[in-house]
Amino acid sequence: MKHKKLIIIAGAAGEIGSEFCKQLVEQRIDCIAVVRNKPMSIDSPLIQSVQCNLDNQQEIEEKLGSIDFEKYDQVVYLHTIGVDKFDPRGYPHIRPMDTIDPEVYHTNVNSFKYLMRYCVQRIRSINAGQKDRKIAFKISIIAGVADKHAPFVIESFCEAKFILRQYIQSSVSLYPEWISGLSINVTSTITKSALAVRPHADTTYWLTPEGVVSQSMNNLLSDEM
Repeated sequence: MKHKKLIIIAGAAGEIGSEFCKQLVEQRIDCIAVVRNKPMSIDSPLIQSVQCNLDNQQEIEEKLGSIDFEKYDQVVYLHTIGVDKFDPRGYPHIRPMDTIDPEVYHTNVNSFKYLMRYCVQRIRSINAGQKDRKIAFKISIIAGVADKHAPFVIESFCEAKFILRQYIQSSVSLYPEWISGLSINVTSTITKSALAVRPHADTTYWLTPEGVVSQSMNNLLSDEM
């Protein structure tokens, strides 16, 4: 018997986020679609759309307070938000973690950490009151293959993703019995934001949002810790 899952998708109105929603609905999985301004394009009883400012802790508590975590065996928080931009800093004299572009930091880090913290607190409270059954919580981000190499032209983006990884690693180390982490590392993907940054790029070998989702879905839905 499959466990009942809930997927909370931050950035659900974006091209990758909405594709995750679409494919999750096809698999009959409950979704909380968190959006800021754009409306959801998918209409399904399996999707609950929540309009929320993710850098406001109080608003998160108000807008997501009615979610019934107790009815699920596994909750997955998938963060698909984050601006990247070219920001060369005088290569080859690179100083990692020196400064991060404010827009890159805000859209990658602030939009992630408050909702992650809220989910951890809610599930920790539930699990503390249950002896036998623990709700599993998986924290997942869309990151980049280049993050581990920190190319000098997108340092802010890479540094922001390093911070997200550290948040996940810290959470797993605190509660290894019920928290796990997943970084979905992608290469260049054909989205409007990526094409705006690289208008003359050869996209022959770029990924599509559909490809990103279909190739990562099994890992996202896995019960393995």
